[in-house]
Amino acid sequence: MQTLVAIVGLVVVLFALGRAIGADLLGMTAQALSTQTGQWLVIAVVAFIGMGAAMRAMRYTRA
Repeated sequence: MQTLVAIVGLVVVLFALGRAIGADLLGMTAQALSTQTGQWLVIAVVAFIGMGAAMRAMRYTRA
């Protein structure tokens, strides 16, 4: 749930900064993520988040 809130917050910040400086930061980010390299970066970030969640769960299950 925290990850979802962080992603929504990042989208809002990109939109607000883009409006403030007159550039389409959200569009540029979406365009960058639509490339093959961007897609692999998204997969890597999701994998790091999953590993972090697994490590946190392991810490609480140990005696």
